[in-house]
Amino acid sequence: MRKRFTILLFGLSLFSGLAAGQSNIGPGNPNLQPGAAPAAPVSVKIGPGDLISIWVFDVPELNQSVRVGADGKAEMSLIGSTAVAGLTPQQAAALVARELRDRHFLLKPQVNVMIDESAAQGVSVVGEVQHPGVYQVLGPRTLLDVISMAGGLTSVANTKVSVTRRNGRTESISANLKNDDPRSAVSNDVQVFPGDLVMVPRAGIVYVLGDVNRPGGFVMQDNGAITMLQALAQAGGTDRTASPNSALLMRKDAHGYVTQKVAITRIERGKEQDVELRPDDILFVPNSRFKNALRDTQSVATSIGSASIYAIVH
Repeated sequence: MRKRFTILLFGLSLFSGLAAGQSNIGPGNPNLQPGAAPAAPVSVKIGPGDLISIWVFDVPELNQSVRVGADGKAEMSLIGSTAVAGLTPQQAAALVARELRDRHFLLKPQVNVMIDESAAQGVSVVGEVQHPGVYQVLGPRTLLDVISMAGGLTSVANTKVSVTRRNGRTESISANLKNDDPRSAVSNDVQVFPGDLVMVPRAGIVYVLGDVNRPGGFVMQDNGAITMLQALAQAGGTDRTASPNSALLMRKDAHGYVTQKVAITRIERGKEQDVELRPDDILFVPNSRFKNALRDTQSVATSIGSASIYAIVH
């Protein structure tokens, strides 16, 4: 009888161990074992601004994600404000378990803590900003704040910004980052977190050269929408010695530039449709004395090469 009882106890304990090993702890990791925190090495410590996940085995109501405050404390269900900064995830798990037990909420709590976002990672800002680099932030900040940390945008920055999240997901965000009133910027609603990458691409530039009043390169504002007449207006219009109906539009393709003749006067009078320009397009307006000499692409390219191309900052 005693032998059968011993075997029965052994079988029950073995079954309990297997059942515990197959239990799910939290929705993020169905195979995570109680007492383990695989997301961070033992040497990694929790710091202010970190986002941590707390999983209590078999009590899903207490599973939560909390942000550690600047004072090093995290506000947790039942046990309230708890100092966790400077602790490893394992030490924090032991602290939470002890608090739950000592306050008689749970008899034998099994707790896991893992770091979801580390403020020590900072936010990387690259591209067309004054000072690209990694900037430390505690918790979420607005996109506008982060770009301000990087010194603001350059004169040729695009208004469409991409944010790559820590999990690898990329968001393309159209934000009015050059608006004089930051409160009206769409970017105020965009949150950036530690570990994110902010990429500010270069805006497209079109060139208006030749016999115009202000030849040069012009940044394509409003997310890249600009027509030939709009670009010509930014260049101050044609000079009185120009031959606008002999203008040339040069557009880059895989083999170089393709040239087509455009009649600016006919477009201005509504007899022909205005042309939507693309980045790196070149509009060349010849002088009436040289229009016959600039028929071929090579002559136009020589004239463009000798021109001073510069970006006009608005």
